[in-house]
Amino acid sequence: MSFETLLPFLTVAGTLLLVVTGLLNFSVFLRQLRHGREQLETARRQLENARQQPEIQLVQRAMSETSDHLKILVQRPYLRPYFYENKAWSDGDQASSDEVKAMAELLLDNLASAIIHSAAFPQYPIRGVEQTIKFHLRNSPACRDFLLDAFDRFPLAGLALLSLKNQTRVQTEADLRMLIEKATADPVEKARRERLLRHLQTTDRTEPLELAKYSFQRVQKMVMASGSAGRMAEAVD
Repeated sequence: MSFETLLPFLTVAGTLLLVVTGLLNFSVFLRQLRHGREQLETARRQLENARQQPEIQLVQRAMSETSDHLKILVQRPYLRPYFYENKAWSDGDQASSDEVKAMAELLLDNLASAIIHSAAFPQYPIRGVEQTIKFHLRNSPACRDFLLDAFDRFPLAGLALLSLKNQTRVQTEADLRMLIEKATADPVEKARRERLLRHLQTTDRTEPLELAKYSFQRVQKMVMASGSAGRMAEAVD
């Protein structure tokens, strides 16, 4: 058979070979494209998980801060009425005065931390925490007494705690006036309490979270101003 006779067959065979090669290449391309999409989806999920991780941690922290005291109550159930049933401690109780005060301190420290986190992080689940704080302050003389006796211990959360303790702004103002009178020996603390009273009297944003934000943001500004002043002093030196 001459070459001229074979040429059409060779041409067709070559064309078919090119088509098959093209299909194979296209199949490989589709697999690579699918793999690339899977990698992009994996990266997207990882990015989403990374974005949500801080929020998850804040929720976990909120749960921890509002439930840490339960471990102690399980071990010492006789303390529960002082924090859930509005019972005041008196001589002759099974619980000692120091136990009740220590429990009140632990509980308020955790609740104050929750308020500060809510002021610093919008993702913090403050609404549920607010109800917990309000319940304990309104059903625990020990917590109320510790808040008023150690108000200087709560420079950021104190005003919000007072607001949650009371039902009206008038009651909170009365607490602040009493606290101002008690701080006569400490001019700096007295001035802080007077400033809180002025803010409460003049602001329209009296929600506990907004009061916490006021204290938190004021401290932030003071820290930033202090840092700027320090850098200026270093530059002058």
